[in-house]
Amino acid sequence: MMRCRRQQGVVLLVVLFFALLLTASIATFIRRSTIDALVARNRDQAAQAEALARGGVRLGRSILILDRELKLASENPVDSHLDEWFQIDPSGIPTGEGAELQLRIEDSGSRFNLNSAFDHAKGGEPFPETEPFLHQFFEKVIDEMDIPPGEKFYDVSDLAEALIDWIDANDVRLKGGIEDDYYQQQTPPYRAANRPLLSIDELFLIEGFDRKLVAQLRPYITVTPFVGGGGVNLNTAPPHILALLYFNDGVDERLAHEDEVKQILDIREDGGLLCGESLSLDGCTPITSIVANQIFPEPTYAASVFTIVADASVGEIQRSVEAVINRAADPPLVLSWKVR
Repeated sequence: MMRCRRQQGVVLLVVLFFALLLTASIATFIRRSTIDALVARNRDQAAQAEALARGGVRLGRSILILDRELKLASENPVDSHLDEWFQIDPSGIPTGEGAELQLRIEDSGSRFNLNSAFDHAKGGEPFPETEPFLHQFFEKVIDEMDIPPGEKFYDVSDLAEALIDWIDANDVRLKGGIEDDYYQQQTPPYRAANRPLLSIDELFLIEGFDRKLVAQLRPYITVTPFVGGGGVNLNTAPPHILALLYFNDGVDERLAHEDEVKQILDIREDGGLLCGESLSLDGCTPITSIVANQIFPEPTYAASVFTIVADASVGEIQRSVEAVINRAADPPLVLSWKVR
């Protein structure tokens, strides 16, 4: 009798063991099935989001081509805040259920082009205004950095000289000496580019430019067009870019004051345009009525290079495509393409 009970107890333990094993196997299977389903869903949503973002860039490209054709027909060369590409609804473009698409188009003149401060017809030599302008520009940007004053250890003169040495064609520092000495001591060693900047990230390679400073500079600057680009577009640039207009006010060379920026914005808000002396369009106000002397670099009123940013989301997955387009080419030429 005792032996029978022991056998029953052993059988019960074996049954319980296999029951627990089966339960654990089923739980593992269900868990893996759930994870595989989530991975497959995320993969499909990522593909859909990227396809939607790519489609957004194509839509932006089509809008720019149509705008170009309308300008040719109307003989109005000005790219401005009145154009359709500038007025795209920032709240988003209607898409299918569960998907969102936001599209933004920005002309190169709506930011300051660092390459425009150099004379590339003469090997990237700085203009007479380049160094003093860079001093005031860097001083303004550093002053607006949201970090404690004690951490603002940047020297604007050193930054300006390092940028000039990086771009100009010679291998001699403005202060004297070989400009590659610093770069050859890095790991791995490299040399100054001695050419126009090809990307904003290239600033990380230049002596004195760290991540905090470059992050602060990004909303202000572009590097396209790489060569031959104009200055700021007075008809599309936001206020913080218009504040970078540099000119001689009859007493000293300085950046634009708040009242001068406001005059430009008031004209735009009233539906008017800013233009240079050579343009004569209806509703166009010559910039000389606000700033009497020449602005450095000379402002631009028409753009050939545009940045299209398409942000798409499907479910919880987001993808962003940023494309830089040269609209002057036929068909438009893609200069860069980033997927994030």
